[in-house]
Amino acid sequence: MTVNLYAANPLADAAREGDPAWYAAISAAVPAPKMFAGGTADLPAFTASGIDPQLLLRLPYGVRHAAAAEPNLAAAHTMFESYGNEPTAVVDHPGLQDAQDRVNAWWTSTDPDTRTPEQKQAAEDAAFAAYFGGDAQTARAAQLADRAAVVATNRQRTIDYNTWAAAVRQGSSPKSLRAVSG
Repeated sequence: MTVNLYAANPLADAAREGDPAWYAAISAAVPAPKMFAGGTADLPAFTASGIDPQLLLRLPYGVRHAAAAEPNLAAAHTMFESYGNEPTAVVDHPGLQDAQDRVNAWWTSTDPDTRTPEQKQAAEDAAFAAYFGGDAQTARAAQLADRAAVVATNRQRTIDYNTWAAAVRQGSSPKSLRAVSG
């Protein structure tokens, strides 16, 4: 599928095409922002030149913000003549940049998990309890004890290695770490 650059919201359409599963997950939590009015509308309520906002859909999305903000009717008409048949045309405009930034922020920072913090904590507690057995507090203590054991083992390995390396530097040639530390 190719994104229709004359559609109402090609930025969101491009995101959907890029990763349909992620798009579905985050749009279920928060709808994709739209092109105008701070992300709440596909088109502006009015244009500076007085042209019908619906006519902006005859322009590629990259020109719409500039055309909507153009106060001179003749200059707005020129945009339609110049860019109407150029789907990839872009006229730099802060409104277009804002629309792109909104979609990017939505795409990269929306959490598709719509559970409340309490629901998330309860699910985490249940997962801990299922994995370690018992209640969540005991499960967390067991996980911390496991982590402490790993840290202690790694610390001992570092001491063993340092002892071995010192022996090698002093001219000994122990065959293994066990010969030095054991």
